Amino acid sequence: MALGGFSGSQAFFNSPLAANSHYRPVNFGMGYEMYVDLSSLETVKDDGQGWIFKVNLFRSPEDSGNIEGTYTLTYKVAHGQAWLYNDSTHSWQEIPMRKKEIKHNQIADFVAVNLCYKQKTGQYLNDDYGYAKGMEHYYKGE
Repeated sequence: MALGGFSGSQAFFNSPLAANSHYRPVNFGMGYEMYVDLSSLETVKDDGQGWIFKVNLFRSPEDSGNIEGTYTLTYKVAHGQAWLYNDSTHSWQEIPMRKKEIKHNQIADFVAVNLCYKQKTGQYLNDDYGYAKGMEHYYKGE
């Protein structure tokens, strides 16, 4: 059974990184796992109209426990929608929070935003189609 659009190709995140309660998986594929480091979550602006925050994401070769390619991303959440800041164009790119089918390269941002929002508020921003819950299903840590 596939949850949230994920196939059963990877039963769990078996990397030692998955046991760290600060690291949450946000995507996997092509021999790599991607994680968000919730301990790095930093609010930039929260004015009641929207929330802008920064958080670190990193990738790791599957099941290796080795962190590669850590980078800080900036997201914005307002009115049930989310955006990713593009440093090269100095503009916000919409993350499809309400689409039933999202592209594989959008899953990490979608799940990261939902997990950060849940860390802040106790609930997902929008996970109507189960992508964030599906990723948690694959998570074996605490």
